Amino acid sequence: MRDVTVSSLDAWYGRLFDIDADDVWRRITACFHKGLGDSPGYYVAWRGKGVHVSVPHTADPATARSLSSEAVEVLQSIDFWQDFAVSRGLQVVGPSTHSYLDADPGPVDGVCTVDRSALAALRGRVDDQDWAESGWQDAPARTFGLYDNGTLAAASNLNVFDGLPRDIGVLVAPPRRGRGLSETVGRHAASYAIRQHGFARWGTRNANTASLAAARRLGFEAWCTQLWVR
Repeated sequence: MRDVTVSSLDAWYGRLFDIDADDVWRRITACFHKGLGDSPGYYVAWRGKGVHVSVPHTADPATARSLSSEAVEVLQSIDFWQDFAVSRGLQVVGPSTHSYLDADPGPVDGVCTVDRSALAALRGRVDDQDWAESGWQDAPARTFGLYDNGTLAAASNLNVFDGLPRDIGVLVAPPRRGRGLSETVGRHAASYAIRQHGFARWGTRNANTASLAAARRLGFEAWCTQLWVR
């Protein structure tokens, strides 16, 4: 990615974790991060030699001290967080990968802007988890769709990231899955975000291998891993 994009990302994560942008992926922090407010549970993000654990303000201070003393390799282990969660009666949500792209893949013919009312039929064919994880409950700033014989087969959206609509969510009707439509509508959303706002973000749970593969094919660069313990 371009230097200006990397600098923008490091600055955003630096603000989130209250750390200098130059050090954001070189240090371990485990504390209450005001950038996350009163979000429930433990939020963990890592890349390279950097790991940041946002500890809830209600947690025992000894927990933060203990986490700060762990090795990078330990804090980047899913097994460690599974054990951590079980010991506290909590669950791990994730891990997820956040990927970024700043090279315009180009818009897609046939994908058009759609409004919320057009999404009603698609909403009725997916479960609550799919809907939420695709970002639709967050009142997206931009929404796009692809029709097949008059039926909305797939849709993408852009939610706000760092003040601008850059964060992509995709949703495909169950009967249309496995045909590459998430890549199609995701590409269109990415193209819009990059042309208008410099770069796009694609976040997905690692268990969703189809979404990860679509992001890779579009050229997205995996940037950091994150999970929640709640």
